[in-house]
Amino acid sequence: MKYVLFLCHRLGFEALQILMNKVEISLVVIEKEHDHEIEQYWEKISSHIMDCDLPVLVNPKASEIEKYCMRISFDYLISFGYRKMIPEAIRKLAKSDCIGTHFAPLPQYRGFSPLNWVLINGESKTAINFFILEDDVDAGDIIFHEDIFISDSDTIITLYEKCINSFKKSLLKVVEQLEHGTHSRTMQDSSLATYCCARNPEDGLIDWSQKTRIIQNLIRATTLPFPCAYTFYGQEKVLIVSSEIQPNRPYVGRIFGKVVKIIKNHGVEVLTGDGILLIKECTLEGMESRVTTADKVIQSVRATLRAYPN
Repeated sequence: MKYVLFLCHRLGFEALQILMNKVEISLVVIEKEHDHEIEQYWEKISSHIMDCDLPVLVNPKASEIEKYCMRISFDYLISFGYRKMIPEAIRKLAKSDCIGTHFAPLPQYRGFSPLNWVLINGESKTAINFFILEDDVDAGDIIFHEDIFISDSDTIITLYEKCINSFKKSLLKVVEQLEHGTHSRTMQDSSLATYCCARNPEDGLIDWSQKTRIIQNLIRATTLPFPCAYTFYGQEKVLIVSSEIQPNRPYVGRIFGKVVKIIKNHGVEVLTGDGILLIKECTLEGMESRVTTADKVIQSVRATLRAYPN
């Protein structure tokens, strides 16, 4: 069987490493990461492909992909982390199926950034899926599904690692079924479908009037290497890397975002809409490589963290 692979980000990199010596690859299509993404994998993917002398297209237009695919013969098209819709004109050139991957409890959380969103929304589990590509986003029949459970201590880093580990174990099983044509399909119930919008760095602004759990979920869902939840301390934009919910104290004089305790070498406590959040680690915008404890940055209990510079 021959394969065309659409790759982006770490998922694409991991898939390529597994499949390079296992299947016959006719073409690799690479999507570059956005400039604001700290981790850039497209060059690593390109380097691996060059070493194996495989044909590759980097950030091509759909018309370029279609033109190339019309000249070759392939059985399966598989997308790993590729974030653009693959047009039907390209999909129909595969002799067999076109398959996508999505880390979400489908049919819920179709669309962008599902792992960030399941953490933001406080879900107890997600899933890894291999599914048939269709015109609608993440809507095709599922050929493989495995639940991934989420703990209160999970961040986007640990949850992604859980999903990647499950994905790596499952990929060869799925490919073996594809090779023998034994993969089965389970139709999604689209009446239960929910969707996620794309996230930009500015979407991480903290509203300190919200409940502690909501703020905590935003921080753990967007920590490095993602752009991070953020707030303003005076004129400084502070990126929050880690935090912890603290036992509540009955403040009857409450100012949202007020720093109420500085703990040396450990962080600072901040009032939220209903409790107290310990900011443990943070950094300043443009200094993401210099993460430190929050008490090194925020140094006054007279300070109020805000949604704007002051």
